[in-house]
Amino acid sequence: MQQRLPTVLTDNLRESARIKLATFSLLRHLDISVGGFAADNSHRPALVVVAQRRSTSSYGYDFSRKNTVIIGDSLRDVRTGREGGATVIGVGSGTTSADQLSEAGADHVLPDLTDGDRLLDVIHEPAGEGL
Repeated sequence: MQQRLPTVLTDNLRESARIKLATFSLLRHLDISVGGFAADNSHRPALVVVAQRRSTSSYGYDFSRKNTVIIGDSLRDVRTGREGGATVIGVGSGTTSADQLSEAGADHVLPDLTDGDRLLDVIHEPAGEGL
């Protein structure tokens, strides 16, 4: 059975991310102790590996491109996931269109996050069928 571990990867410092996530009551859904943050590396794609290593160390399960998912709404998010070693779910609800996210290499693109069941379906696709 694959391990599911929601965390965060951000250009913010850990404490800034914690404050922002707490504002929206999201901390209870994440383990930010294994995330990747600005102080860890200035090259954003490298934060993926930081989070994967922390997660592997904390949970004893190997995290790799096969089972790591980045969800983002910008071309920078797509690049971070692709270069960093993660599957990328693009969300076309920001200033970047779904077509642009797809062209940039997102593995999956959703128009927005209003359909939570669809998002979970994409995240949980079996290896070899997208993730």
